[in-house]
Amino acid sequence: MIPNSTPPADEKATEQIIIRFEEGLYGFEEVKEYLLLQENEDKTIWSLQAARSPTPTFIVLDPFMIMEGYSPVLSDEDLKALGNPEEEDLCFLCVAALKKRVEDSVVNLKSPVVINVKSRRAKQIILEANDYPIRYGLFSSGN
Repeated sequence: MIPNSTPPADEKATEQIIIRFEEGLYGFEEVKEYLLLQENEDKTIWSLQAARSPTPTFIVLDPFMIMEGYSPVLSDEDLKALGNPEEEDLCFLCVAALKKRVEDSVVNLKSPVVINVKSRRAKQIILEANDYPIRYGLFSSGN
């Protein structure tokens, strides 16, 4: 499945896009609502910031720009949790771990954040059917 990886459009520059995670993100299960903020004009770098508190905040990137041939497959259960969206209504983002030495930074391709752009329901999903790495180097061959 190769979905559209464009996050939900923001019709008004002042409108905040709130994304709802029924299960939260791994390690932050109690935080259910996040703001999705565009960080660059190319729409490849975004941040997910807790909507009701200053933390947590995650930098998320378009995985299709990071790994050629990235092709995540979602289970029927995952699709149901997202409201059974059409393939073109799915957006995939991967969480980045930025390091002091930027060349050591990695992204998690194994557990992307998946957003139903129409309903703004989201879930962090472990891709069981793929062998994607948890720590894929941004500036190397992936190690």
